[in-house]
Amino acid sequence: MYACPNCNGNIKFDPATQMMRCSYCDTQISPHDKMFARSADEEKGIGDDEYEITYYTCPQCGGELMTDDNTAATFCSYCGASTILEMRVGKEKKPDYIIPFKKTREDCVKEYRKVLRRAIFAPSELRKDETVERFRGIYMPYWIYNVKSEGEFTANGSVSKRRGDYIYTTRYGIKGDLNADYNGIAYDASSSFEDRLSEAIAPFDLKDSDEFTSAYFSGFYADTDDVEAELYDQEARDVVMADVAREAFRNREYSSHGATATDVSQALEKKEAHVNHKLAMFPVWFLSNQSNDRVSYAVINGQTGRAAMDIPIDIKKYFIGVAIISVPLFLLSVFVSERADAVMSPRLMLAFIFLLSVVALIFADRQGDELFIRELLFTDRGYNSRRTPEQIKETQEQLEGNVRIKKSKPKASAGKGGLGSALIYGFGVFCVLHLIPIGFFNELSIVAAVLVFIVTLIVGIVSKARISRDRVIVKAPVSRKIGTSIFPIASMIITALMWIINPVSDVYFYVTAVIGMALIGVAVSKLVSKHNTLTSRKLPQFNKRGGEEHENDR
Repeated sequence: MYACPNCNGNIKFDPATQMMRCSYCDTQISPHDKMFARSADEEKGIGDDEYEITYYTCPQCGGELMTDDNTAATFCSYCGASTILEMRVGKEKKPDYIIPFKKTREDCVKEYRKVLRRAIFAPSELRKDETVERFRGIYMPYWIYNVKSEGEFTANGSVSKRRGDYIYTTRYGIKGDLNADYNGIAYDASSSFEDRLSEAIAPFDLKDSDEFTSAYFSGFYADTDDVEAELYDQEARDVVMADVAREAFRNREYSSHGATATDVSQALEKKEAHVNHKLAMFPVWFLSNQSNDRVSYAVINGQTGRAAMDIPIDIKKYFIGVAIISVPLFLLSVFVSERADAVMSPRLMLAFIFLLSVVALIFADRQGDELFIRELLFTDRGYNSRRTPEQIKETQEQLEGNVRIKKSKPKASAGKGGLGSALIYGFGVFCVLHLIPIGFFNELSIVAAVLVFIVTLIVGIVSKARISRDRVIVKAPVSRKIGTSIFPIASMIITALMWIINPVSDVYFYVTAVIGMALIGVAVSKLVSKHNTLTSRKLPQFNKRGGEEHENDR
């Protein structure tokens, strides 16, 4: 804590003015002023590349924050526990850079509420003032990678021409000079900060970075770096080489001589690259909400204001919203059918319910896989790098038999569209076909709609597989998904059987339709529940750091 030289009040860093500001007398001082330098007595035993800091460790989850203030911290930003955190004083290695907070708490709250305004089904608890008050400004550690590579490379190409019954192939070796120097590739250096969240609020602009001084911490907290810099060396190199390959391929010499983007990439992969890294602190507004044994996060980039939030769905609000939307649509369909002198046939009604069941099953399957990956933290490299051998073994046992590598031909760019867009487009065509008066609700239109739906679905899946490198596919065990999938499957079975049996009385169709819709309703409620699980995570249990053990790690 720093004292104001005029009134002895607590002076803190103010993002709005980018100055140290006293809230009592409004005195403003530069963060690099000599008054913030440690005295000779304070600097005893502290090296030039170190600074003294106060650590707060959560007794429940082991999460650790540090600050220049010595006021008691009363809740943990990672598990949301309301408890007095354990405090100690220690030394920390100085980062090379720091990006000061640009967005004030007021800016942060404004962006948070702006996102929630679009989330009409979000629980009311997220909008309460006491929830918003828990936002905390935290400087997150990031490794900044600089990648340099130079020298000559050769890409292979070939051009084939047919002459009569023969095909003549000319092979080329296209040489190029490489001089790549990339700076500022950033990856978060904290195992406590989930990679998914850190990537969602990226990027940070290093043009706003400043020479580090702990004065910036006054009024804020900071997380400790516990992820080894070498963890992302190869990934940083791959990012650079992929970008270089794209730039190089723009030269027509490669395409005109038969070299593809893949050929250029393979040539560049053989080149050595020098990678070095520096430590930086980036500003993040951080909010945690604990509910029972789960916790969800909202994070906002303290420089740009970009937000990433875990937003659950209030099941009551959701079904009220469905009812509000369904009633006008039903009335509209009745009006249109009367004008068109058409009535939905029982068989058509079952076909529509069958399609809804298929959609529900697809989403249940995808949601089950995503939840399986999320719960195992399979994709969070920073967190996994800090896990114990026992934890890693446990994860490997759960993943055994459920992971496979899908080989896909490298493309110049990723395919667009995918499953989601196929579903939307397929149902769009489905609706359009039934709004045409001539073909309104007849057997031909339903068959055409089903065929279009299936084709667009296949196209979407194929386009989704067009990626630039091999991908890891994780499928959750069937036992993990059966609870959600059983209801749409049951709806599909009973509607398909009734379609095949085709009884004389329409009563059977209507009873089946009611049962099918009820099963879909249960499936939707299950999907909402799974969504809420996906927007939260188990209470974290970090490897506790503290005392001599932490000092030795440094």
